[in-house]
Amino acid sequence: MDLALLALLGALVSAICQSVTDLGTKAATRTADDRAILAAQWCAGAALLTLACLIAYPGLLTAPGETLAALTKPEFWTLLAWSGALNAVAYLLYIRAFRLSDASLVAPLVLLTPVLMLVTSPIMTGEHAPPMGVFGVLFTVLGVGLLDAGEANGRRFNFHILARDKGARLMLGTAVIWSVTSNIDKLGVRASTPLIWIAALMIVIASCSVFYWLAARRAAPRLFALRYAIGAGSAMAFGSAMQMWALTVLFTPYVIAIKRLSALFTVLASGHVLKEETGGRRLGVVVMLVGAVMIALARE
Repeated sequence: MDLALLALLGALVSAICQSVTDLGTKAATRTADDRAILAAQWCAGAALLTLACLIAYPGLLTAPGETLAALTKPEFWTLLAWSGALNAVAYLLYIRAFRLSDASLVAPLVLLTPVLMLVTSPIMTGEHAPPMGVFGVLFTVLGVGLLDAGEANGRRFNFHILARDKGARLMLGTAVIWSVTSNIDKLGVRASTPLIWIAALMIVIASCSVFYWLAARRAAPRLFALRYAIGAGSAMAFGSAMQMWALTVLFTPYVIAIKRLSALFTVLASGHVLKEETGGRRLGVVVMLVGAVMIALARE
C-alpha cells in the first residue's frame, strides 16, 4: 500500500481516537475533578507509550543515555520543554471546557486550529498555503456561527457563542495553543522519531499534571472514578502516536485537518453516548470541516 495512503489512514485513526478522548473526558468530568482527570489521562498515556518505546528500542533499558543521544538531535530537548509546557496548559483548558459546556458544542471549535496554522506554520515550519486557504477560513468561521444556530436564540446565524459561553472561550484558547504545538510536533519528530517524541512529550505533560494535582493537596480519588479518564488517556496515546507518524509523511495541515474529523465524530456520538442535544450543531461542524479540508488542500 502507498505510504501516503497509510499516513492518511493513520491520521483518520488519530481522529477516531481523539473523538473517544473527547467523549471520555466529558464523561470523566461527571465523576472526578479536573486535576485528577488531567493527571490520570496523561499518566495512562505516558505508561503505554513508555512501554512501547522500551519494546521498540531495547537499548533504552541497557544504555538509556547513549540510545537517546543516537535517536535525538540537540534541539529535541528545547522543543520538548516548550511543547510540554504549552500542552499542559492547553489540556487543562480542554478539560475545563468540557466540564462547562456540551461536548457537541466545544469539540468542533478545535477546527479553528487549521485556520490559525495558516499563520503559525509559515513562521515555524516554512509551510505555506495559497489563496484558496482564505475560502477555507470563511467556511470555518461560518461554521462557528452555525454551531449555536436554531436553538433558543432563534437565529439562523449566531456568533455570540464565544462571548457568552465560557467553555467555548476556553476551547478557543486550546485551539490557539494547538496551532503552535502542532508545528512544534513536526519539528520534534524531525529531531527524533515519532514514538520517542510523543512518549517523551507525554511523560513531560504527565509529570506537570501530577505536580499540579499534588499542589491541590486533595485526597486521591478512587480508581473507579477515573475509569473514563484512563480510557481517554489510553485512546489519546494511541491516536497521538499515529498522528506523529503521519506528520513524517504528510504536510502538517493535512494531518491536522484529517484529525479534526474527530469533531464530527464527537458531535454525532455525543447525542447517543452522552445524551446531549446536538440540534443544528451537525450542520455547523460539517461546514467547519469543509473549511478545514479547503485549508489542507490549499498547498503550494
